[in-house]
Amino acid sequence: MDTDFILYKLINGDEDSFTFIFNKYYKGLVLFAMDFVPDRDKAEEIVQGVFVKLWENHEKLEIKSSLKSYLLKSVQNKCLDYHKHHKIKRNFEDTFKKKTQPFQSADDYLAYDFIESVEKCIKKLPERTRQIFKLSRYHNMKHKDIAKQLNISVKTVEAGIGAALQQLRKDMKDWL
Repeated sequence: MDTDFILYKLINGDEDSFTFIFNKYYKGLVLFAMDFVPDRDKAEEIVQGVFVKLWENHEKLEIKSSLKSYLLKSVQNKCLDYHKHHKIKRNFEDTFKKKTQPFQSADDYLAYDFIESVEKCIKKLPERTRQIFKLSRYHNMKHKDIAKQLNISVKTVEAGIGAALQQLRKDMKDWL
């Protein structure tokens, strides 16, 4: 049967043409999807979704290439969308597991809690003081290098570090 004629009938809402297209391409599209998604059930779900969308949008279809190419590209895009969604979901689950993972010991918990408390205190520092402190303590930069990078005097760097340490001692007094 002529695919242009079948496509014309589909665009005009002919259910028999849709059934013909489904029967002709379904198995091949599932095998194609399995190149991207090794789970057969998921591949079938993706292909079925493409066909549902094809029927829902049959009146607005604008196929510039062949119907087969259109269907293959649609399946490929849905498989890629599935992988993107799956990756985001997996990253979220991994992050959640790390945050809810039980601690191995009381010392691990205390260390975690201490670090969290220090981070909260550092975040409360004024922006410039926090920047100076992080360059000094996290990046092990010398006072003169910090001054040069931030275009400030060495005395300002020293004052910033002193102010940060004083504030940290005050905020962390329960720990000390």
